[in-house]
Amino acid sequence: MATPTIQSDIEAIEQLTFNESDSVEFPPSDMIAYNELRSCADLFRMFREGILEIRPHFQREVVWQGPAQTRFIDSLVKQLPIPSMCFSLDYKTQKWQVIDGLQRMWSIVRFLRGDSWRLSRLDDVDPSISGQFVPDFKDAKPSLRKYYDLIANLTLPVTVLRCDYSKRSHMEYLFTIFHRLNSGAARLNNQEIRNCIFSGSFNNFLKEVDGDQVWLRINGRSSREGDRYRGQELLLRFFAFHDNYRQYKGGLAAFLNDYMREHREPGEEFLTDKKDIFGRTIQLVDNAVFEGHTEERRSISVMEATLVGIGLNLDHLEASPKERIREMYDELLKSEEFSDAKLREGLSGAPRVLGRMTTAEETFSG
Repeated sequence: MATPTIQSDIEAIEQLTFNESDSVEFPPSDMIAYNELRSCADLFRMFREGILEIRPHFQREVVWQGPAQTRFIDSLVKQLPIPSMCFSLDYKTQKWQVIDGLQRMWSIVRFLRGDSWRLSRLDDVDPSISGQFVPDFKDAKPSLRKYYDLIANLTLPVTVLRCDYSKRSHMEYLFTIFHRLNSGAARLNNQEIRNCIFSGSFNNFLKEVDGDQVWLRINGRSSREGDRYRGQELLLRFFAFHDNYRQYKGGLAAFLNDYMREHREPGEEFLTDKKDIFGRTIQLVDNAVFEGHTEERRSISVMEATLVGIGLNLDHLEASPKERIREMYDELLKSEEFSDAKLREGLSGAPRVLGRMTTAEETFSG
């Protein structure tokens, strides 16, 4: 059994895999970056007409709260310098997407749309707008309308990445840009980035099944709140390794990106198959391996390998006694690939991933 120090080291290594970028992409030669100025009113129009996708509920769970949004609106009123936002533009579909500047863009939308919220009362905010009800700027009070018009007409700098969303090299480079631009304290993790770049029916499917109560229980979670899409990445790892682990060459982030890009808008048959595999697998894990109990701490490396090993042997295991499945799980835990020494070597390299998945598939084959 691992000592607390070793266990803590392994958990830290596992958590890094949700944030590591293994891309060494250079800007594709056919991808163009340029700068332009856009008025806040024009940006709001693009959002309202569905041209500009900002997807705040997909991109990140943690968004600016009232004081931060208020200070940004105050900065616009005072016409202080605003850092350039970064958007991608798919030149084939003429669809735009926010790469950097989500919180600023969402604050502009909420203000110009007249959403029902009140600016915070802050000492460093213009007294004329501090504590004011936002819909009053647009409709009710003429004394406030001048601030609404000022913000609507104000131009902001925007860096545009003109690209082709159907090209793998372009999407990988956008993933790299997300990593580089979101490097602050509240940086996006890999799955939050995928939720934006690879939005589609498969992404929606991952979000749906991540709310399954059995799935939440075997992960020791009571809900998805505060998870920041890590449950969805575990599901993505399960499906990607289940289908393709033998083709894994290293580079976990790129491997998962490729799987999401390839299956961004799959057919109904694909989603039905994945839902069936997922449901049968987690029922076996819940009933036979964990016996319906929620444990506080569970190794991510063990969890993903257990899911894959069981998922690749469903017909055999569904006909096996629960006691025998639990014995297989215990055998897996004792195998060399899941020893502290092996896990501390690193988790994403091809030898380690292939070793864990092969061991899991063979162990659960009986």
